[in-house]
Amino acid sequence: MTATVIDQAVIVNWALAKIGSFATFSIDGDDDLSSQVNLTWQRCVDQCFGLADWAFLKQTFSLDRTAATPINGWAYEFAMPGGRIGDPLKIMAGTGREPLRCYDIEGDHLYADEAAVRGTFKVYRDPEYWDPAFRAAFTTALAAYLAVPVSHDTDMRDLYHREAFGTPSKEGTGGLFGRLMAQNKAGAPIGHSLAAADPLTGARTGGPWYGRY
Repeated sequence: MTATVIDQAVIVNWALAKIGSFATFSIDGDDDLSSQVNLTWQRCVDQCFGLADWAFLKQTFSLDRTAATPINGWAYEFAMPGGRIGDPLKIMAGTGREPLRCYDIEGDHLYADEAAVRGTFKVYRDPEYWDPAFRAAFTTALAAYLAVPVSHDTDMRDLYHREAFGTPSKEGTGGLFGRLMAQNKAGAPIGHSLAAADPLTGARTGGPWYGRY
């Protein structure tokens, strides 16, 4: 038996079933339901992806050095990869594993005095590659997003929003995602947590770095 590919349509229909809707969403639909989904899907993705530096979204790239001669004082200019989400989680020189402490970012380019640079970024991945527990939490969050436009039910929206993100006092760090965030943090390598290894502070300016590596 061929396994079902879990794509956007599958997750949307899971969320619709969760709010008790009998409607069925398809990727190429042009009805009112499709319009509502298109208005909510990306907002839900942005919120849920932005909650943490999820391990399943991380990818390391060798940055391509451009032929440009920087005028900002750095020796080399590198193009950062397309499709990334936010700033790099970690920048490394050459083939080493230790974070590069001195660099700068302008738009889509990174500047450094190292001739070879690699970077770890958060990137978008299709739903079939999401962690299963993340998919389940995301389905609940999407149900909250769709409850009002599809079912006109604010109580259901609030219920599923609390289930996904916790009470307002948790500021998005509770509920199903709160537990996943704790697991994601606990699973980071000892001594190399993303928060501690984040070089996106004064380290980029060339000053002393007092963080943990």
